[in-house]
This record gives sequence, C-alpha cells and structure tokens, in this order.
Amino acid sequence: YMLFLDCSEWCTAHHRTLDELLQAGYDIGVGWQDGRPFFGPTHIRMNVALPFSLLEEALHRLDRYVFHP
Repeated sequence: YMLFLDCSEWCTAHHRTLDELLQAGYDIGVGWQDGRPFFGPTHIRMNVALPFSLLEEALHRLDRYVFHP
C-alpha cells in the first residue's frame, strides 16, 4: 500500500531538490512523505491505500502541476 519513489533522476534533470519536490506536492494538496527517514536519500513515500478516485485525483494533480507544469 506504499510506493517508495526514487526521484533522483527527475530532480537532477529538472534541477530541483527533494525538498522542493515535496513542497510542490504539498502546495497542490497531495500528502506524501519524505523518504529520507526510511533510508531513501532521494525518495518519496506515497500511501495508496485509499479510494481509487482519490488516488487518481492525486496522481492527476502531480502530473499536471508538479511533474509537467
């Protein structure tokens, strides 16, 4: 029920830090977690144990406003 996303390549390619990426998600209402406390230096943890419609909305927001603005 958890995704452990390695964002190192994306952050490098887009000249963004993990903190900036995390904040961008929070700014659009997506609650995800910093993966560093779980030994992922450039990782984000995302809980997907929720209704599919909410997961779909979160992924749509991330795609549209964070990863492809």
